Amino acid sequence: MAISKFPRKLPLMAGIFVTVLSVAAMTSPSTEQFLSPGGDNEMHEGMACDQCHETAEGTIRQQVQANVYHWLGSRQHGADFLTQPVESADCEACHPMKENFHPQQKLRKSKYYELDTMLGIRECSGCHDHHSSSVMQHAMTLCMHCHEVWGKKPDTTTPTHVELIAQGRWETCLQCHEFHGGHQREKIFLLEDAHKVETIQNYLDGKSAAPYGDLRTPYLKERGTLR
Repeated sequence: MAISKFPRKLPLMAGIFVTVLSVAAMTSPSTEQFLSPGGDNEMHEGMACDQCHETAEGTIRQQVQANVYHWLGSRQHGADFLTQPVESADCEACHPMKENFHPQQKLRKSKYYELDTMLGIRECSGCHDHHSSSVMQHAMTLCMHCHEVWGKKPDTTTPTHVELIAQGRWETCLQCHEFHGGHQREKIFLLEDAHKVETIQNYLDGKSAAPYGDLRTPYLKERGTLR
């Protein structure tokens, strides 16, 4: 039987070589914009990765090693690979909202804290995917989870908020209200004067611009100071 002269280590060495080249290409600043999936989002198109993502701790070898140990069950947690996940502070560096109706600190201190955790909306990424053209990842009826009771405020709309809540018409919330309050919108008192459901849905799907008016605070063209 003839003995093969094909080096047994050649496939392994070739695999290592290809892996090293791939990692080098992924981490090269010259290829960031090509690799970034932010191209689906017009506002983030062409941005370098490090404008939103901070570099993960440790070397690439340490990151891979930590994740392998985690997969094997010998390590409790894995490690971030190449970059850290985007946090709300990263978003606020370019999207400042001084008059935010639902600020993070308010949600954390509210009676809906556990609900916010369950729905995953305590961070910007809970509703927004910075790599997607869609504005919101939840349905238009999201408001129902926290606003099932109107309260003691004057109810001057037609139909009233109490009537709309009783009828379960939660899709009407965003027809008049914008979640963050970041646009210079005019108050609407008649539902017939509100934005159409289709208009709001197209906006949330990233198919059209926000119908609520101009931004109170324009988005920054360059990343601000985070910490």
